[in-house]
Amino acid sequence: MLRGRGPRRGGKIQLTDALRTLAADPASGGPVHAVVFRGRRYDTGDRGDYLRAVVRLDGEREDLGPDFRVWLRDFVRSFDGR
Repeated sequence: MLRGRGPRRGGKIQLTDALRTLAADPASGGPVHAVVFRGRRYDTGDRGDYLRAVVRLDGEREDLGPDFRVWLRDFVRSFDGR
């Protein structure tokens, strides 16, 4: 479904294009199923969102979070005194 499709919005290949094709023509490989998702979502194709995801998820981990949050707090404070 992605063959022959070049990059579009933001220079990215859009999976939604392939899903739209599958939904319109189930013979092409469908059907398409969906799940309602209620939660945090990050676009890891976006550099800023990728970094936000890493910081959020690392900060929440029991094994990494405590030390990471201390480091991050100190790191952010270092920008306050520019």
